[in-house]
Amino acid sequence: MKIFQPMLFVGLGGTGGLVGAELERKLRAELCGPDGVALSHLSGHAPYQLPDCLQFVYADYSESDLQRLPQFNVDPSLRAAYSRTSRATHNLLPNFDASPELTKMLRASLRDEVADWLPPRIDEPKVTPLHNGAGQLPTVGRAALFATLRHSLAPVLEPLLQAIDAIAKSAGELAELGGGKVNGCDVFVAFSVAGGTGAGIFLDYLHLINHAFQLRRFDGVKIYPLVVMPSSFSSAGGGGREAELNAARALVDLFRLVDAQNAPSEGTEIGDLDLDLDSGLGIRYPGTTPIRLRTGILPTAFLFSPTAGIRQDDLRRSIVSLVMSLIGTELGDSRPRGRATATDDDFQTFAASFINRGVHRSAVSPTGIGRQGVSTSLVASMTAPMDQLADLVAGRLLREAVTDLVERPRTALRDNAVPLIRQLFADSHLEELWERAQLAVPEPDPLPRGGKAIEQALGERLTDMQRLLSDLQSIADRQAASMADRFAPRPAIDKLLQSVDPFLAERIVRGVQDSDEPIARLGFLGMLDSRSRAPQRPPGVTDQPPKTPRIKGRLAGMSPARWGDDEVQAALQEQDLWYQWRSRTVWHEAWREQQQQWQPPAATAGADLGRLVNAFRKHSDQERKVSAQKGLELYEDRTGISYLLPPQRTLNHFYEDVVTRLIRREGMRENDDEAALLLRMIDGDTWREVHTLSRRNPDNAVAVVKAQLEGRITRLFAESGEHLEERPLLPAMGTLLAAEAGDADAADQVSKEALDLFGRKLTGLLPVGFTPEGTGPLRVLVTHPRVQAVEEVQEYLGKALRLPSDAKNSVEYRGVESDSVTVVLFRSEMSLTQVPEARKVLRQWARAKDSEQAQDVLRWRQRLGYRDSWMVSSEEDRRVILHRLLCCMWNGQVDVVDGDPASPERLRLRLFPEKGAHVPGVRLRLGDFPGGVSSWAELLRSYERWTVLDDERTVEDYCRELMGAQPLGLARSASEPHPLFVELVEKTAPRQLELLADRRERGGERVEGWVRPLWEFWAKTLPAALDTEFGDQRAVQPTLRTLLEHVRGGTPAPRVRKEVPEPRRAVPDEDDWGTAPRASFDKYPSGTEERPRRASVDDYDDGYDADRGDRGDRVNGRSGGADRPSVPWDEPGDPGPSGDDGERESSRRNPWDGDPE
Repeated sequence: MKIFQPMLFVGLGGTGGLVGAELERKLRAELCGPDGVALSHLSGHAPYQLPDCLQFVYADYSESDLQRLPQFNVDPSLRAAYSRTSRATHNLLPNFDASPELTKMLRASLRDEVADWLPPRIDEPKVTPLHNGAGQLPTVGRAALFATLRHSLAPVLEPLLQAIDAIAKSAGELAELGGGKVNGCDVFVAFSVAGGTGAGIFLDYLHLINHAFQLRRFDGVKIYPLVVMPSSFSSAGGGGREAELNAARALVDLFRLVDAQNAPSEGTEIGDLDLDLDSGLGIRYPGTTPIRLRTGILPTAFLFSPTAGIRQDDLRRSIVSLVMSLIGTELGDSRPRGRATATDDDFQTFAASFINRGVHRSAVSPTGIGRQGVSTSLVASMTAPMDQLADLVAGRLLREAVTDLVERPRTALRDNAVPLIRQLFADSHLEELWERAQLAVPEPDPLPRGGKAIEQALGERLTDMQRLLSDLQSIADRQAASMADRFAPRPAIDKLLQSVDPFLAERIVRGVQDSDEPIARLGFLGMLDSRSRAPQRPPGVTDQPPKTPRIKGRLAGMSPARWGDDEVQAALQEQDLWYQWRSRTVWHEAWREQQQQWQPPAATAGADLGRLVNAFRKHSDQERKVSAQKGLELYEDRTGISYLLPPQRTLNHFYEDVVTRLIRREGMRENDDEAALLLRMIDGDTWREVHTLSRRNPDNAVAVVKAQLEGRITRLFAESGEHLEERPLLPAMGTLLAAEAGDADAADQVSKEALDLFGRKLTGLLPVGFTPEGTGPLRVLVTHPRVQAVEEVQEYLGKALRLPSDAKNSVEYRGVESDSVTVVLFRSEMSLTQVPEARKVLRQWARAKDSEQAQDVLRWRQRLGYRDSWMVSSEEDRRVILHRLLCCMWNGQVDVVDGDPASPERLRLRLFPEKGAHVPGVRLRLGDFPGGVSSWAELLRSYERWTVLDDERTVEDYCRELMGAQPLGLARSASEPHPLFVELVEKTAPRQLELLADRRERGGERVEGWVRPLWEFWAKTLPAALDTEFGDQRAVQPTLRTLLEHVRGGTPAPRVRKEVPEPRRAVPDEDDWGTAPRASFDKYPSGTEERPRRASVDDYDDGYDADRGDRGDRVNGRSGGADRPSVPWDEPGDPGPSGDDGERESSRRNPWDGDPE
């Protein structure tokens, strides 16, 4: 695999960590090779060290999740290599145990920074302990981040800046990996919107990542959020209602940010930083100026939802495959036919080219809500599972070999056991104990002759022996103390492992029970113990010295006795035997005196070796079951992940072929087995290494041996056999692809079975229904191994892959340095309402707003403002939508179905000016408002709810017509406005502003929550919509307001309207942060006990089904109206400013969202 541009991966929360860990694993497998040393030529890279142009940063409140990252779960010797490119943000959690303590501090210390989004204390949830996470509450997650950053941004910026610095210095490595000049960087930020950590801090991390690159003056950066949707999680695994509520607000916040990036609105004035904050274009952190994203740095975000049958881990692999395809593909225009759109030269990286080329995300969505910045993606990949197959083969080979080495008699024990035990004594500094040398007894000189002389000499000899035994006692005591002090069995066993395997070494150390040789039967440890016990007494020997026999001359005394006579020699042998036994007794007693010093290290050394051997035995016992499970998973049908498996019928046949090929490769005899193969492949240095490692972690010691086997087996997969007819065990995918494309040389290197299997796997790679969610245009990127016959390969892939029908004309093929075929399905140019799961979670949010449950705590599932009562739309969206609806009203396309034109209950929006039942239209339920309040203020909310909650596929088509409306004859003399338009603009609007001003004066602060959304419609949104310019450059007048003046002959009607101040909010000094008692409706005047509520989602559903009819109308309300309580400011018998409006029936429902707090 080659890398063409730098990459920074940021994983947020548990999901981001899991995606990052899988990406690290895949990159190491591709770049570092099976044994981890493929990049050792890059400035002396350590094994498994990734290049510095690939950096990972992780952030999570849960320390236990951080400890599962790869850098903390590898051998300690590899941690330095891993940590060079991987950084965990450890100190992200503030020093608070519970969330109420945290928010209490924020309200006191960071009042200005958190006032807009941190909810009051009333009904505040309590999350404890915080070190386990944010309790699936994003607002708690964000509050914890602000508490950590209250003194400095360093806890977040430091690991990011370290990673950016490493990337900036990686130009040399990037060039060696195939890339060019560092002129950009792709940043992938992975997180889930289901939980509390990722969904709580992602918005801040996007800004701080941008800020970190700005601090380093690093240009050409693009940030791509990788968002895992709630449907990826089961109810028990973090999904369900809470996850969907989190996702609803997270997606709205994310794509409002994306929309601002794709369609920036820069004014002509600068200087007011607070204005940026109010418009949502920046975030203020403690002690800093507001931080804004650079324009264009965040063009889109990818939403990942599982399709039928896809597993959670497979979805993570799909995300990883997307990232690897984007960073491993070379930037360059590979299209053979012309250049219909911008070329790759207009982009810094291939990812930016593929994702952004020819895409128009700044256009307003068909519904008018948001723009088209949403992207969804799914990735299917076919790989040869080299790692998994090598793991299975190595595990079984190790099991078979260990079983034989442990249970079978070893030939080496018969001949070499005693010499090896003796060598252990010598290497442990116990050679004197092995020898148990006795002091030499002086022989008489000259040799005596005659019986009496010989008897005297024998007696003197015994005396010398007793004296020497006394001398030996002091010598042995000193030597034993010295030996016990120098005793070092571990190094001795380490040295032994240089020449023998640990299974043989264990028998030598512990003894061979069935051996005929006593020393071999005792073993090294047994001999040490034997040397501390009394030596075996020879037959006929007593504690006392043997008596001196009478020596007689030969030939009946005729010839004097000589020293060499048999009788004398027998006496000498008897003395020597006694002296030897007594000398050994002295040594054993001296060694026994030191037992407390030498026995513990001896036992420890034996236990160390036994622990290692037992670890291998444990692996052998478990391997059969584990490998069976792994084999089932390998051959299991999976969605989006396809494995090109060996052409052999079963894994057993494949295993046998691998072992046979290995034996040949190692130059061994054909009848050699796995045990001999293991001993050939694992050398003494490895045995010594794992022996040392086993003292801390025996399982890791086994893993080291297994990993070495896996590396050799993986290399073998791609090697051809020594004989011509022997093809590679696992043909490279590039070879298979070339063979399928007609390359004769490649076809000779693979079998027919392998080709047939490859074709079947490729055809089934994309199952039916495997397509990203949404209705936007679909693009496809197919990456494949680089081969010579480019056009033939592309033609073959086009026929073999079952690509979705709506992507046939937007498929891009790229050859890469990777042994895999990856299909990236990328759908873009969508708004949130065009993605089914996004609509689903927004619908869940709407239900919760209508009927909030105790555990919902909706205020604690947002990041930017708990007072925002709109589902999706922004103020800008509402201005544009209202402008279009006013154009419809101008043309007479708005019919009042029920109610007073000044305050209708239901409307019908016709798509065209023609009238009649055959004209398609949309019915919106506004409801009826008491107290003279006009229901027109509910128009935008009703429209929003319809576009979001209606699942009909024609909603976009209806909306597209409505959002394209403009006054008839706009380019000529313009038509007369419909009376309904005139009444709304010139009569109803001024009257509503006066009424709201009056009610606010009378109700005070207790009614501000009700007044605000109404006031915003009449005082801000409606005037802004009237002043919105038409998109038609030929228009006779630029806006509806000026057009109205124009059709009246240039004399504008007087605007009967007072300047209404914005509704008051409590000044900061009076803000009690919700600590004061909640205002009770019981304190309202009689008849105002019940709080008005807007129409529920269920009302919407019922109404849609009931009113749909056969007239082509789209309906968002229900046919029957429920009783509506009065608003809090209405007092009995008090007529409003509009005359008898106060006499309206006060028992009708109030459908707008208001929040008295």
